[in-house]
Amino acid sequence: MTTATSSPKFMKFAVPFLGFVGAIQGTCPNIASTALVGASKSLDMAGSTQALAASVQTLAVAASVITTGFLADRFGRRRTLMVALVVGAVGNLIVMAAPTSAIYMLGMAVTGVGLGAVYSCAFASMKAVVPADRMAGAVGIFTASLMFSTLVMTFIGGALTSSNWRYGFVLLPAVSMLCLVLTPMIVPTQVRISGNDADLPGQALLALGVIAFLYGVSRMGNSLTSPGTLVPLLLGVLLMVGFYLRERSYPGHFYPVDLLRSPVFLAALAAGFVYTFGTAVLFLQATNLWQYVNGLPTSKVAVWQLPLLLSGVISALLIGRLMARGMTNRTAAMIGSVLTAAGMVLLGVFHSSTDLIGFMPGLILGGAGVVVCAVPFGNLILREAPPDFLGPVTSSRTTFGQFFYTLGFSLSTVMVDRLTRGGVIGKLTAAGVPANQLSSGIDAVQVYASRGTQPSTSFGKEALGDGIASYGQAFATTMYAAAAAVLVAGLVAMLLLRGGEGESQPLPEVDPENEATAPA
Repeated sequence: MTTATSSPKFMKFAVPFLGFVGAIQGTCPNIASTALVGASKSLDMAGSTQALAASVQTLAVAASVITTGFLADRFGRRRTLMVALVVGAVGNLIVMAAPTSAIYMLGMAVTGVGLGAVYSCAFASMKAVVPADRMAGAVGIFTASLMFSTLVMTFIGGALTSSNWRYGFVLLPAVSMLCLVLTPMIVPTQVRISGNDADLPGQALLALGVIAFLYGVSRMGNSLTSPGTLVPLLLGVLLMVGFYLRERSYPGHFYPVDLLRSPVFLAALAAGFVYTFGTAVLFLQATNLWQYVNGLPTSKVAVWQLPLLLSGVISALLIGRLMARGMTNRTAAMIGSVLTAAGMVLLGVFHSSTDLIGFMPGLILGGAGVVVCAVPFGNLILREAPPDFLGPVTSSRTTFGQFFYTLGFSLSTVMVDRLTRGGVIGKLTAAGVPANQLSSGIDAVQVYASRGTQPSTSFGKEALGDGIASYGQAFATTMYAAAAAVLVAGLVAMLLLRGGEGESQPLPEVDPENEATAPA
């Protein structure tokens, strides 16, 4: 069995390099989020436009990444990676130079397609540089490299953005061009898989279904029952059901949907839920709590996030080493879910802390836990990916991750918002405020949350005080609910793997014709 058709001189650095390359995709949304406030002012984005601009990249990644994984199989993974680096860089430069909000969103869409392919090619290339019996430890190194690189590049991008929002979009094109030069030196040429049907109707059903569903999920923060939320959600479900039925019945399918009945693959998704859902809840809600309740400036919030992020880097290396010595994916998934849940509970219990020390235990345990689950998430998907569908299956890790992350982001935001609003109304009502004045109190809280403007009236100040107290309680309740969810996911993974973890799928057999003409 041949894993690659050439071995570059520096291939021994391939695993940390692939993690570094994958970090480009993870860094871009962070920089874009930091830059969005300045971009929305500069480009006169209305509230609805700003919300769409914030989600375009995520939608583009989730909708296109399985297709680009298929293209990587057909045209060569290393070549596709290099093209994707260029596409992602061009997308960032379009955003940087955007004169209007429409061009800004076009650039974000191009960036999403390019960088989604960058990550999926980097992740799938692990099969070509690491033997199956050493994959778990290598995935730990890949994850640690990815997280550390994301942390560093996010800080650099944030510093550039603080000067001018456009400057933040210079960093990743520069990094991408560096990776473009290094890729042929470090990443081997991989055998092409050219026999599969493109199945364009199936790809269209999947892409449109993912876009519609994730758009509906992103609208939950505005309303849970409006047509703007329910219609795209329903449409997305119908399109994805149509995709599933087609792929099951069509002999030329491009994605093996029977994997969704594999206990090992489903266990991978359960671990992935803990990783991506948990990351969204921990990162977003802790950041919001510090800004709204503790009143931290953005620069200090970044410092308070460090325990969460650095504990993930350390835990990735540690769990990878333990799994290389024999720890099973089943054990790792359960440890990760327990650590994540414990971190969430501690953050809920100590939500009223006024300094970082009070949050440290929860941040460290939560940050370590989600990343511990990232390793079996990646390892099990690599093990289960059939030789003829390596690209689409390994790329679907990103699609499923985007689903779970978006759910964590939206559902936790909705829960905190609804509980905070209910708490304010309850406190004002108990204080004897007439029903016709309650809306004024809610408005004062919402203005503070969206603009940071303190109310000028005594009634507004009272409402804001109630809002801050209610927000803390809502945060705690949300953390407890999320802890229960990740524990259930960990238990599901443990039960699914009770019969074993199966055999690692091999790489495709080398086709002599493909080997002779393998792309660079």
